[in-house]
Amino acid sequence: MLRLPDGRDLAFGEFGDPGGLPVFAFHGTPGSRLQIKPPPNTPLPPGYRVIAPDRPGYGHSSFDPNRRLTDWPNDVVAIADYLGLDRFGVMGISGGGPHVLACAHALAPRLLGVACVSGVGPLYDPAAMDGMLRLNRWLTRLSKRGGFLLRMLMRVQLSAMHRNPARVLDAMSRQLPPYDQAVVADPEFRTMMMDDLRSTPASAGLAAAQDFKLFGSDWGFAFEDIPGPVHFFQGDVDRNVPVQHAQLMAAKVPGAILHRYPGEGHFMVFKRLEEILTTVFGG
Repeated sequence: MLRLPDGRDLAFGEFGDPGGLPVFAFHGTPGSRLQIKPPPNTPLPPGYRVIAPDRPGYGHSSFDPNRRLTDWPNDVVAIADYLGLDRFGVMGISGGGPHVLACAHALAPRLLGVACVSGVGPLYDPAAMDGMLRLNRWLTRLSKRGGFLLRMLMRVQLSAMHRNPARVLDAMSRQLPPYDQAVVADPEFRTMMMDDLRSTPASAGLAAAQDFKLFGSDWGFAFEDIPGPVHFFQGDVDRNVPVQHAQLMAAKVPGAILHRYPGEGHFMVFKRLEEILTTVFGG
């Protein structure tokens, strides 16, 4: 836990090899560092030190009502400097995708590689809505109409997740493609998700509503101004974040590399983490 100059608390977890190549990994929306924590029977591949921050309002990190997407690189730098890391990799999963691109734009000289995995694209682009789950479409539309209804809906949703995570996972699974249904049924994945949902703080509803609002607004930087390559990893049957999100971003980021996986869905990182790490950061 870090106390930042503005008075906020910023929490993070560390996993894997303490002497390994450092990679910051950003959780989804909603979520926390517990989404990154490796299952007991599936450790991280050797040689990697994964640092997983709780974004503001999630986990143990303080909510910041005035947060912009472009503020996130400053929080990452605060942790990196505290740990004495001059250079490091960054990886964002789902709602962590826009945050990893903000880092790719702002922190390029310090980055060893950039991976955007099933990453949310610019929700202000109408094409991003095609094929999304109905709930995600509703949340995106609400984020553009006003904050009150969105915050209320996210609070109700996250309260239900906190009280009965198993029921929420089962209901979610019924809307997913077979690939993701199989991942959700995996005991290790299910335990990880339930631990994450049970630990949801009261501020997570505000943080999730804020994420959707940020994703649906101007991100504060142009994709064309991101220096260096970004690796996009995307399953073709993802309904949480459809494939066109990765296509939209990869078409604009100079030197982007798009890795598409036919028949795979939103939770592909659960089975392909080692491949992603070694592809982007070496091994």
